[in-house]
Amino acid sequence: MNKQKINQWLGILFIIVSCNTIEKGPSESDQIFFDFYLGMKQKDFFDHCTELNKQEIITQGPGGTTSVEHRIKDKFSSEVSVRFFPTFIDYKIFEMPVTYSFIAWAPWNRQFWAENLLEEVLEDYKKVYGDDFKLLNHPTQGKVYYKIDGIRRINLFVKDEQFVQAVFTDLKVEKRLKEEFEQNNKPEYNPN
Repeated sequence: MNKQKINQWLGILFIIVSCNTIEKGPSESDQIFFDFYLGMKQKDFFDHCTELNKQEIITQGPGGTTSVEHRIKDKFSSEVSVRFFPTFIDYKIFEMPVTYSFIAWAPWNRQFWAENLLEEVLEDYKKVYGDDFKLLNHPTQGKVYYKIDGIRRINLFVKDEQFVQAVFTDLKVEKRLKEEFEQNNKPEYNPN
């Protein structure tokens, strides 16, 4: 092969390798909401929160720096507060717990209890994430609606009288953490 052909092949190989190493954006099944996604870098999360705050879409929720709040006025039967803050593993979003509650909730306002809000949130989630949520009757949490697609699991359930809880989990990271835990907690064999 002459030098020109070698250079052409090296150029083609370089282009192929370069195209394969370009960082891909999040897939549809990585998405959470507001363009947050599983695997999002911690710094990117905070930068995105800053932008959403400037647009007055979110605010800092109660609890200082570990709570973000969004108000939904027209989607549900009454105004709803949505609070969230992710769990980071290796500086990336591993899990996103989210709570929903009616602003008008009070112990004496049974129409604004979480059991009523759960059905409304579930219907909204079906529109956004797909209709194929399954029901699991959990021994301690009661009704848990869940959906698994790609690496994302979504659990949705009543946390208590006030709050509906949703949890978005990266199953790939969860599996790795479980394997690491099992590996680190294996009993050592000692024949003596």
